[in-house]
Amino acid sequence: MTKNIKSLAPLMAAFVLMATPLAFAHDPNGKVDPMNASLAPLKGAEFEQSFLQQMIQHHESGIDMAKLVSDHTKRPELHAFASKMIASQQEDIRKMTAWLNDWDKAAVKPVANEAADKEMKMHMSMLNDKHDADFDKAFLQMMPQHHHMAVEMAEQVEKKGTHPELKEFAAKMAADQEKEIKQLKSWAEAWFGPA
Repeated sequence: MTKNIKSLAPLMAAFVLMATPLAFAHDPNGKVDPMNASLAPLKGAEFEQSFLQQMIQHHESGIDMAKLVSDHTKRPELHAFASKMIASQQEDIRKMTAWLNDWDKAAVKPVANEAADKEMKMHMSMLNDKHDADFDKAFLQMMPQHHHMAVEMAEQVEKKGTHPELKEFAAKMAADQEKEIKQLKSWAEAWFGPA
């Protein structure tokens, strides 16, 4: 009996190793980001309110990253990208703030997710120290990862959201950010070669 169990151990280990990337396929580090993790157990109105609070924080941190572009790089493509992204995400924040107020009579929290805020501050300080090609490389790596987290949050809305306008908003946001991820990755490859 124990002999059979022992011979199964390597197979079980291989299975666990194969299954693990599937469960966390979205995260290259093999762990779920703090925002998606905190949204996972929520449903209905509680989910929507938490999504709006956290997505506002997420957008604000994305805007902060994009604002660094103006004096950290000379690339016109990144300047145009950042300006467009800032305008679009500020509009999103305006919409989400209005929904929070209309649906939940809630104000925007200064920090909706402490762990994500801490991670973002670390990334911002790393990015802030870089200029020109070093900045471009880091920005082209960090912004797609940042967008990817938002896409995953938006996908949760599709499954768990109740307001049709929020579902529509999340689907459009995910599609727009997927396009931006593609664009950023193609610049990264063109300017710095394959990853």
